[in-house]
Amino acid sequence: MYKNLNPASLGISGRQSELIELTLTYGFRGMDLDAADLLKRATVQGVEEAGKYIRSAKIKIGGWAVPVRLGDDDSVFQVELERLGLTAETARKLGFSFGTIDIDPASDKLPYHENFERHRQHLSKVGDVLAGTGLRLAVGLKAAPEFRRDRVYPFIHKAEELVTLIRTVNHVHVGLALDTWNWQVGEGGPDLPADLNGKQIVSVSIADVPADADLGAIAVSQRLLPTEETIPQHARLIASLAGRKYVGPVTLLPAPTHVAGMTRDHVTEKCASVLEQVWMQAGLSKPNRPLAAPVEPTTPA
Repeated sequence: MYKNLNPASLGISGRQSELIELTLTYGFRGMDLDAADLLKRATVQGVEEAGKYIRSAKIKIGGWAVPVRLGDDDSVFQVELERLGLTAETARKLGFSFGTIDIDPASDKLPYHENFERHRQHLSKVGDVLAGTGLRLAVGLKAAPEFRRDRVYPFIHKAEELVTLIRTVNHVHVGLALDTWNWQVGEGGPDLPADLNGKQIVSVSIADVPADADLGAIAVSQRLLPTEETIPQHARLIASLAGRKYVGPVTLLPAPTHVAGMTRDHVTEKCASVLEQVWMQAGLSKPNRPLAAPVEPTTPA
């Protein structure tokens, strides 16, 4: 298990080498990059050129959004699946270890049970494709009611429903993208299922739900950074994950509006401090000293 930085959620942008330097300076061992841009650069420039700073820094990189829609008709999905095979191989060469996909929590075509069976079949096929490259799929929840508004058929938007789907798929390359905000909004309760082991969890992200939030009307813009009051509950989760032998990234994912106005160094340092407190209260050892970051040469004007 390692600390991971998501610059985009903090409103941070910049050159790849700048983001890597920021990540390493504050003790993170992994980061989320603009995966679509990186994959595009790999197609145009080649994998070696696109990924040279990542390899030089020996940094872990997060997931990439798998370009398939699980609710599509079989014929359309099959075309997406064929394209996925090529993209997945490029992603593997760049250093990605998993892909991500969120379940659409509503449908305008299929009622719940028919949609569930379609998702089960399609997730299994995605898992087969990713297995061929050694990658895994992190399946996430979209629990906020805004994603179901004005839709015909509600679908998976509760934590228990998502876990049931993943268990039904029963594929070693398909696991849970555990997001504490969506887990709480999706009525997941304070504890993970006792039989959910670390290998079934692909990624972990953390954000607070406001204490006074109306879960029936909450929006993703209400994702907050943990506070002194909530850090202990996140530490209990991290300790539980350590006991389950979870080995993936742990990322703070607030809505960017809640850190607006802070400098990139200030907000990154704050996130590092919060995760350090979580780590310490979970009884985990301190991270290693920051590594030196690669320097990307500036092209003369």
